[in-house]
Amino acid sequence: MEMRRLFWTVFLGVLCRAEAGMIGDQCDWTGSGLTSTTERGVTPVYLRCREGTISWMYPRGALRLILRPPLPGDEKDFKICIRVIRRPDPPDLFHTLRLNDTEVAERFPARLFVEGARRLVPLYAPNDGDPRELRCFRGRHGGAAIYVEAEPEDGPQRREATFKYEARPLVRRHYDPNTADCRPCSDSELELAFCTSDLVSRGVIVMSEPREDLDTTQLTLRVTKLIRATSEAESKDKPDLEDDEYYRYDVDNTIERTTHRNHRRRKVRSLHAHVHVSSVCGASAGAGEFLIMARRRLGRYSLVCAPRIEDWMELVKRRNADGTAYCLLQH
Repeated sequence: MEMRRLFWTVFLGVLCRAEAGMIGDQCDWTGSGLTSTTERGVTPVYLRCREGTISWMYPRGALRLILRPPLPGDEKDFKICIRVIRRPDPPDLFHTLRLNDTEVAERFPARLFVEGARRLVPLYAPNDGDPRELRCFRGRHGGAAIYVEAEPEDGPQRREATFKYEARPLVRRHYDPNTADCRPCSDSELELAFCTSDLVSRGVIVMSEPREDLDTTQLTLRVTKLIRATSEAESKDKPDLEDDEYYRYDVDNTIERTTHRNHRRRKVRSLHAHVHVSSVCGASAGAGEFLIMARRRLGRYSLVCAPRIEDWMELVKRRNADGTAYCLLQH
């Protein structure tokens, strides 16, 4: 009965009163339910990227997300993963060793449904008994539609429904640095991953723990040398970073900090990072130093390649000598 009520609420909302004030045609979308004049309104949002973030403040009524991501060649079917955000992500790099997110997860104030041929298929609900914050489904014929229905308001408190999405091809015709699986990377994959990854770091894996909510294993990396780390545009997670500072990351896992004003230098604590790998891979902490290469997926670093540092150094020596590398390789 509840599903029938939802379907007719959404269907009639689309036909009779689709709010037109918050329509997007981009990767990310931010809007507020306070601009909606009715709790039965449906706001269409057009998304034409492979990944992005939806932030719906004070959700009311429903959103209809129409996804048409760019696909390679003539591929029409693809995989879409949605990760609901119930608490802020921890910093990418941090000094204090943390096993997991420390903030209490909040109730997500909306339910998600995939639009099927004749009905809405439940994808996520706050009380569906599934602890996973990551849900995936298959898009067909080059597109997909997701309904996001706001839960009933419970007083005037601030509510926000934020989630990230990612669309990926089903067929892997060539190496894609966005995809990470359990097999070792080939030499050419290692090179391309080094040149394109969001995180490239030498380090020791000091801890691993299962993340049931993300369906991953979370590896805690003690950084011994940070070669490259990029963050999202809105990120404020750089440790102790001020506008007039820069950091030089040393091999002995210390940061030498220099301020442009007074050129004072001091040693600070070791850096750590969390990197995620699919739970089916059985990853765990181990002895030795690795070169960790990871891409940002759905807000978290996802492992792409992790060769032992001795193997990587040998590859760098060969490739830099013959000049065939994709970019200047380092170790």
